[in-house]
Amino acid sequence: MRSGRYLPFALILFLTLLLGGFCSPSFLLALPLDPTVLTLTPEQIKAHWVKTEVAVPRRISRTIRRTGTINFDEGRVSVISARVAAREVKILAFEGQRVSKNDDLAKVYSPDYVTAEVEYLNAFRVAKTSQDASEAKSYIQAVAKKLLLMGASEKDLSRLSRTGKIDPYLTIHSPRAGTILNSQLREGLFMNPGDQLLTIADLSKLWVYMDIFEGDLPLVRQGQKIMVHTVAYPEMSFGGKIIYLGGMVDPATRTFHVRGEISNIDNLLKPGMFASVIISLDRPTGEIALPDAAFIRDDQGYHVFVETAPGSFVTREVSAGDESDGEMTVFSGVSSGETIAVSGAILLENMRQDLLNRGVLPTPRKRQVR
Repeated sequence: MRSGRYLPFALILFLTLLLGGFCSPSFLLALPLDPTVLTLTPEQIKAHWVKTEVAVPRRISRTIRRTGTINFDEGRVSVISARVAAREVKILAFEGQRVSKNDDLAKVYSPDYVTAEVEYLNAFRVAKTSQDASEAKSYIQAVAKKLLLMGASEKDLSRLSRTGKIDPYLTIHSPRAGTILNSQLREGLFMNPGDQLLTIADLSKLWVYMDIFEGDLPLVRQGQKIMVHTVAYPEMSFGGKIIYLGGMVDPATRTFHVRGEISNIDNLLKPGMFASVIISLDRPTGEIALPDAAFIRDDQGYHVFVETAPGSFVTREVSAGDESDGEMTVFSGVSSGETIAVSGAILLENMRQDLLNRGVLPTPRKRQVR
């Protein structure tokens, strides 16, 4: 009887020692009543280890990033070719030099040009003795046109008719303001009609070529703004717009050509440079977007943590879109008005992994990774 009196007490003591480890305060804190809910401690809540944000639809301006190549604006390029057989005598402007319209580029000697000058002066002498003024005027105009086609300027004709002195050298003038590129001018070099001498390009505006994927065709159109960045000037941005969309899709790459026009600040950009191009799509849509830090990606896909009560979170699988400016759009899994952990998601993920490793949470099923 006496031993039986102490049996309940001994049984209680044995069970207490056996289960003591599972009843510790730390274990009870880590194992909430609902094992699918991740609950922060009061200290973690007070220290703001996790920050939240209410998910609401916003009008998001999407962007497309592509690589491209910078080239001339073909409407601002002039190629100067020899118009007469001649020999270069003196070079007045060199490659890389910036020139204005009608600036002197070189002087060349051409027997054909000298002959045309003589003919032009004779036309005035004939006009003085001609009985038919109209015919004489037509003759002068015909010879003047011949000189202009050889490369003479109106200023050259005015000097010739005023002084009556033949200039043995033909001056090659710049047809536009710009920068001299690809100069083939060399003193003493003989040239024939059609020989390319140099290229002058206005580099204040340039073109940038890029290839757009077939699936983005409905999103891109003329007039949309673009921003160009280069390796040479990583801290600078060069703004412009889309001016041309290709007429067909390349069957090999499934892309179509797009051309943009950009302003070349201080002529820093050079044709041939590679560029990173950001196209701003001007059709913003109402979508839910969250900071990148809110998303956790694993082998199963993306998930976020939704706050169900102050300091309590549940894991929610989501379908996310592309990243843009530090945010990602959410196609499904989050509803408007729900509170999402946007800072401290890594802490919650560590808590979730601990529960998974201890078998408290079921292993998530396989799902398609976007």
